[in-house]
Amino acid sequence: MDKIRQLVLGPTNKVKQSIEKYLEKEGLKMSPKECMSLLWVNLKVCCINLVEFFKVAVNYYGNMKFLKADISLRLMYLFHNPYKISKRFLINKGEKDIYAYGETPLTSMDLITKECHITDKDHVFELGAGRGRTSFWMSTVLGCNVTGVEYVPEFVERADMIIKKLKMQNIKFVQGDMLKVDLKGATACYLYGTCLDDASIKKMAVKLAKLPKGTKIITVSYPLADYADVGSFELMKRFSVAYTWGNADVFLQIVK
Repeated sequence: MDKIRQLVLGPTNKVKQSIEKYLEKEGLKMSPKECMSLLWVNLKVCCINLVEFFKVAVNYYGNMKFLKADISLRLMYLFHNPYKISKRFLINKGEKDIYAYGETPLTSMDLITKECHITDKDHVFELGAGRGRTSFWMSTVLGCNVTGVEYVPEFVERADMIIKKLKMQNIKFVQGDMLKVDLKGATACYLYGTCLDDASIKKMAVKLAKLPKGTKIITVSYPLADYADVGSFELMKRFSVAYTWGNADVFLQIVK
């Protein structure tokens, strides 16, 4: 019976020990029960990402431009986790929120662009582009002009390498603070700013309100009207979209 118990519980105990060591290294304290809950969440996310990968492959890999860009991205980050790259940079910069990184699933981005009528006539600014996967998708699959604005220099450097390698024409990346970058020429902006604090969102709303009338602003989790002067934006649509961490409301508003 003891041997059977050891065979059954051994792997679980090893997993617990591994998680506890990691948490201790990160300076976090959690109970064994919380550790297992965290493991379950991680497994669930892995399953969601696996399903997302197959959907992306089936729906978009027929586009050779996107296929080449996405494979290049995957190979480039195979041994360099973008979350860790972002965290390391933010720590070195002395930022308070060192976990401010997230990506929009491409199947969700497909729904967003359809709901917001983004076409090849648009020039989309992605505010907080990360490693640039969403920007590459919009550029190749939708055919619109894209400018990815990203704070982490390493992401921009790597994205520029892919642009140069594949000789892409309608996409570029700008390294800098989204609150300070020039948004001239934008017909639409996508802000996946769920990690931004209220003060930053308010500053971003003031900046976006200065864009030409009719410019589309797409935000996740909150409408900009809650942070800007009355009459700055007109809310056109609100709909729900699935992200890795759960569903969120997406808001389409235009500058008035």
